[in-house]
Amino acid sequence: MSLFDRDFDRELAEERRAVAHVAAARHTDEALLAAVAEAREEALAQGRAEGRAEAEAEARAAEAEALSARLGQLAQRLDEVIAARDTHRAALERQLLGYAAVTAEKLLPEILDARAHARALAQIRRGLRLGLDAARLEITLPDGAAELQAEVARLVEARGLTARCVLRSDPALAPGDARVAWEGGQLDYSFAAICDEILDTLRAIARAHPETEDRT
Repeated sequence: MSLFDRDFDRELAEERRAVAHVAAARHTDEALLAAVAEAREEALAQGRAEGRAEAEAEARAAEAEALSARLGQLAQRLDEVIAARDTHRAALERQLLGYAAVTAEKLLPEILDARAHARALAQIRRGLRLGLDAARLEITLPDGAAELQAEVARLVEARGLTARCVLRSDPALAPGDARVAWEGGQLDYSFAAICDEILDTLRAIARAHPETEDRT
């Protein structure tokens, strides 16, 4: 290329643009220090944020652990309260069973004497209803139950069953016992046996729970 073929204006413009570009890319010392300071502050801020988040996470974990411990203590205390309640209730039940057994021993004979007649008569009425269609009914009462026999005779007569009923006595029957039999069926009732069964049950339970004086 000859000297006369060069475009000095274009080359000069390109040189100026290059110089301007270099100048624009170059930072002053103040700008560089400012940029460093800004980067440092950003790093510190990020560090503080990360530290705060970590501290908050640790605090939450510690709080959750403390809450779990308190809940465990509460559950243990509830178990203790329930166990104490059950123990107290068991002691009360033992006392009540012992009291019931002693009371039954005193009261059941009196109840038997007072209610045996009425209960036996009620069961005889029931037996007559059950065997109403039978051709023959047999009513058995304890020996010496004259008053009950008289009432049964009146009951049979009032129901028009005299011709079909036979009254018997059995020395093996206790006061309050009664038996009504018919073809294909029978009703046996013993108020004394019921009272004895109740008393035996209470005595057995009381023997199985001997700590009747527990003051828990």
